[in-house]
Amino acid sequence: MSGNILQAARADAKKILSSSGFEEDITLTTPDGQTTITTKGLTTKHHLDFDTEGPVNSKKVHICIDESDLEAKAYPVRNSVNEVDLREHIITVSDSTGNAREYLVSQLFPNETLGLIVCVLEDYSN
Repeated sequence: MSGNILQAARADAKKILSSSGFEEDITLTTPDGQTTITTKGLTTKHHLDFDTEGPVNSKKVHICIDESDLEAKAYPVRNSVNEVDLREHIITVSDSTGNAREYLVSQLFPNETLGLIVCVLEDYSN
């Protein structure tokens, strides 16, 4: 029974990222610029962070994407030792005004139970 629950959780996570009404188009490009795909996922961009003094105004951008969708589109997700590694990949997403912005993946947090990847982004200028 628990396998069925886990499969259902994975299916639900994929649905939330791809067709929940909260999804956005996210374009990924490899660091060498040779491969580009578009996927669906969740995006967040806000200007709130915390330091030792409390809240500060600091831009924070991240995305959450489905690893299996990237693999289905033949996008390279894992490195030579089979670890999820999207560092320095270029991400293009639109903000609330519809302006497309480019970012660089600086950190990532793969959830290998559900197959999700959260990427923390930083500004990118080529």
